[in-house]
Amino acid sequence: MKRKLKIKLTSLITVIVLMMSIPTVAYAWMTYVEEKSLVTITTGEISVSTYANELVVINDIDLEDLAYIDYQKDFINNESSSLDVMASSLRIDLVASEQTVSIKHQIQLIDTSAQEGLIYIIIYEGIDIDEQIGISTDYHSRVLTIINGLSTKEEQLAALTTYNQSVLDNMYEQVMSAGQKLTFQIVFWGDYDAAPDPSLYLDQVYSFTMILDIVNSKGEVA
Repeated sequence: MKRKLKIKLTSLITVIVLMMSIPTVAYAWMTYVEEKSLVTITTGEISVSTYANELVVINDIDLEDLAYIDYQKDFINNESSSLDVMASSLRIDLVASEQTVSIKHQIQLIDTSAQEGLIYIIIYEGIDIDEQIGISTDYHSRVLTIINGLSTKEEQLAALTTYNQSVLDNMYEQVMSAGQKLTFQIVFWGDYDAAPDPSLYLDQVYSFTMILDIVNSKGEVA
């Protein structure tokens, strides 16, 4: 069953302090290095742009025709072999400007809606991916790998949460140089069994906050 569902995704970009999202952000940085009696001061610029489904600004995102699926029949067993095509995918690109120093990102994706009925997985695609090949679409095989050996829905959903966090942690380890682009996607399905009253599907809104901490590649997020 497919219904229109709105995903409210708010982007917060931070360097030391939290800032509101803007199309391109640039921050000055200063590194203090002390070695014996020598002191070196290095200065530079951190600059990055964010794109969501080719839109420059991540703000309110409407995912049209998000599919509500049967958890066991569709999400786990994929009985109709249609789970991959029923997914709603949000592609996000982080692009380092040509002037930036090397940087890395700590990304937090926080579900602030406190509502059940939505399943999602995060997929890290890589840096400067081959656009001829494109992004991953074999979602069901990825799901089966994540939940392998787990029999209950509670265990499986917990494994998805752990997996998503591991993907975010891995992305934090990726160092970007000037001009490079880091790509990941968030893939959504509606869980029919856990969803609110079907009469409310058309008005359902799930709110997420995406927090981006951008730091010099030699630094750490506090």
